[in-house]
Amino acid sequence: MFLFQNALKSITRNKLRNILIGIIVLVIAVSACTALSIRQAAQTAKEDTLSQMTITAQISFDRTQAMEQMAQPDMENGKPDQAPDADTSFDRRNFDFDILQGSSLTLEDYIQYAQAQSDGDSYYYSGAFSLDATGDLLPYGTEEDDEESDESSETSQDFSMQPPGGMENGFPGGGERFQVNTGDFAITGYSSYDAMLSMFGEDGSYMITDGEMFDETSEELTCIISNELALYNNLSVGDTLTLCNPQCEDETYTLTISGIYTNSASSSEEQNRFSMNDPANNIYMNYTALSDIADASSEADNTTTDSSGEEQSAALNITLAFTYTFTNIEHYEQFEEQVYELGLSEDYTVSSSDLTAFENSLTPLETLSTTALWFFLIVLIVGGIILVTLNIFNLRERKYEVGVLTAIGMKKSRVAVQFVIELFLVTFVSMMIGTAIGAAVSVPVTNTLLSGQIEKNEQSNASVSENFGFDPGQSAGERMARPDGSPAVSYVNSVSSATNLTVILQLVGVGILLTIVSSLAALISIMRYEPLKILSSRS
Repeated sequence: MFLFQNALKSITRNKLRNILIGIIVLVIAVSACTALSIRQAAQTAKEDTLSQMTITAQISFDRTQAMEQMAQPDMENGKPDQAPDADTSFDRRNFDFDILQGSSLTLEDYIQYAQAQSDGDSYYYSGAFSLDATGDLLPYGTEEDDEESDESSETSQDFSMQPPGGMENGFPGGGERFQVNTGDFAITGYSSYDAMLSMFGEDGSYMITDGEMFDETSEELTCIISNELALYNNLSVGDTLTLCNPQCEDETYTLTISGIYTNSASSSEEQNRFSMNDPANNIYMNYTALSDIADASSEADNTTTDSSGEEQSAALNITLAFTYTFTNIEHYEQFEEQVYELGLSEDYTVSSSDLTAFENSLTPLETLSTTALWFFLIVLIVGGIILVTLNIFNLRERKYEVGVLTAIGMKKSRVAVQFVIELFLVTFVSMMIGTAIGAAVSVPVTNTLLSGQIEKNEQSNASVSENFGFDPGQSAGERMARPDGSPAVSYVNSVSSATNLTVILQLVGVGILLTIVSSLAALISIMRYEPLKILSSRS
């Protein structure tokens, strides 16, 4: 108690000196509080967004990894037509294109891997193939004269391709030309309404304007079509569509229209090479009905003859898209590890476009957080040096006081503790005031700096776009916008809170650190002082 009282008296006796030290600590506290708050805001924004975000993920074949493995030289066996000392570091014949295509995962495979998901997680999937129009039905964008011309030439939307590079060995089809066939309409089947939330959800660009959505569990061949297609063919709810297999006109399927939708982000005015690529020609139904059509096509066992005279199956093949959903990042990371234990090949990888977009959205905030860290370290180092210098001068001025206290019997350690208490009290008060000021200004300062960082990123993107010849007034986000018109990257542009208990505890630690560092030189000097020499040398 004596040391504490004596420290208070000493502080009041040396007001100007302690006020100067307090101002320096105050500046350090405000700067440190703002810097730490920016970093905490970045961390809080990341955690809050992740906790509220439903993460979607897909399994895809990692062709790059497979090629890297094939590119490794066969050091044990070598090549039969090469000398033992030949360079086996690279040989195009190592690449097996059949393997590089990847084996298609079946619906059963995807469902089996779903066992790696945790409670609360789910999945959905969709499938697609194309069908041709029959009779008077025309896809949007096709005129009757065009249709007659296409039928007479029998080259409606069929064309052949030559494998690239003349690679006859290892390329599917042995290097021969192969047929590519597309129908007039893209038929997509969804396993559930959840799979359609990106289109028909709260922020979706699709809306049912007439009739109703198809039943997600029904096996009936019901569908919804676009408003453009309905108007172009004078169709309404309850009418039927008769479509056929693009490779076999005799194989037909009749769909009943249950609803008509509009697409606010439709790009029907764009010129598309194939009518099925036009959004107006997209027809949607449930996956069960789509699968029934594919099964019926397979049972029909129709064949077609390619340009080389070989017969190929004309059965409709479903292109499957499977999506896993996770309630939090921990479930996603757990799935990434456990899915391989269920038999998934290492040639496949688990990825999430949601997490990629989320990380991109945090780029300005993360950059600001890194800058704040460096600013905090610089302020701490410079402030510490200034305080050490001030305390050295302070000790020299109070050298006689130290000599008197030790001469009357006070231990040097107690004298040193008194000096530490004085500095700690001044530092503590200044840190509290600085923390209050920093907490008040941290949010507006963070948002202002964040706005500037986002603007800087956008200007950089605009400059790159202009160099590439794009419209300089169009941002990268607009140019890479999603089909519904939303930008590909939506930056986190504001924070609602910055200073919290974590920041306050960190500032307490900073205050203690400054006290120890700045008083360290004084402590060493006091312990080296000899009281009699101090008193005898006083002028």
